[in-house]
Amino acid sequence: MLRPAFLIITMLLIWSNLPAQNPREEINKEPERNYVIRDDKVDYLLKAHREINEKSGMNGFRVQIYRDSGNRSKLRTDRVKAEFDAKFPNVRSYISYDEPYYRLRVGDFRTRLDALRFLNQISSTYLSAIIVPDKINFPQLEKTNPGIPKQDENEPFE
Repeated sequence: MLRPAFLIITMLLIWSNLPAQNPREEINKEPERNYVIRDDKVDYLLKAHREINEKSGMNGFRVQIYRDSGNRSKLRTDRVKAEFDAKFPNVRSYISYDEPYYRLRVGDFRTRLDALRFLNQISSTYLSAIIVPDKINFPQLEKTNPGIPKQDENEPFE
């Protein structure tokens, strides 16, 4: 008889010491805030990583359509760039300076074949155009999901 009474008393003592979950206390309780402490060197490394990736681009090809040196070469290169931009507004153009030449290169082509196709389009206008390997900008990503086929508005949805 002593044993069951001892067990009941022990269990009552344990249960009385357990904290009860009061829903009113949980509502009024402020959320805990967690803080992350990190070294300033981490921010420096992240910034350096971003700068390197923004500048580097990727290996590809451009079409060099103009090269000039001498007096007023910058002005002449700017004029050719303006003419090109007016004819081909969808193709980006870049002026670079490597002493003593100003160069006008156009396009961001991932393959030589793509650059050759564009060169064939402009070869009658720009006779001295050549394909050159260069660092190109990353291609623009499509905003639509290419995995989902577009549905005609008149077709019923299946």
